[in-house]
Amino acid sequence: MKALSGLFGRSPFIYVVDHGRKVEECVVRLSSLLSVVLKGGSEEEIRKLATEVSELETEADQVRNRIHEVLSGKLMLPVSRGELFDTVEQQDSMADMAEEIATSFTFRALPLPEAIRDDIARFISIVLENCTLASGVISKVELLIKSSFADRDTETVMKLINELRGRDDSTRDACLEATRKIYAADASLSPVEIILWVKIVSLLQELSAYSDKTANGIRIIIENQRN
Repeated sequence: MKALSGLFGRSPFIYVVDHGRKVEECVVRLSSLLSVVLKGGSEEEIRKLATEVSELETEADQVRNRIHEVLSGKLMLPVSRGELFDTVEQQDSMADMAEEIATSFTFRALPLPEAIRDDIARFISIVLENCTLASGVISKVELLIKSSFADRDTETVMKLINELRGRDDSTRDACLEATRKIYAADASLSPVEIILWVKIVSLLQELSAYSDKTANGIRIIIENQRN
């Protein structure tokens, strides 16, 4: 593919990367909240961090809306407008899930029995690493455009994407094990607490799924450039 990036508007791709950074900030703030939960921190600190996650999600929405405005114009693009739009939507859903997870911890004090702590912590760690890998993929979008999808750059990005896809089994297994341990902790948790913990684990699984879909969106764009 010829180096045509100078003939096309760069703004959409700059915004996509900016949106990725804002989504990453949102997930990092969620990570801080989850650390407080695992350490048995105060409700006040949890509520404060949940508010910050919500604020960052709103900021991510604002960047996404700007991307929508740009993509709805007549700007020429070197990639499929629809594929780029879909990728942004999957990425934005990561921020949505981060906000929903954070908010779930503000409904009531949620104890974390020792019997489930390690499994919950392991699952959280895997999910957050998946999000980090997706952020790494998105951070390379502008580089791909500038280099007109040069082989060296696409190979670097595809390694990240394949690494994330290769984590599917470990993510699923950790989710199932955490869920089993929650149900088995019925002597330590009330029915309402069990429901909330199972919901939170499910939301974390969705967050991980959206990180995979975000990276997969870039994979589709790359593969279409190769055809």
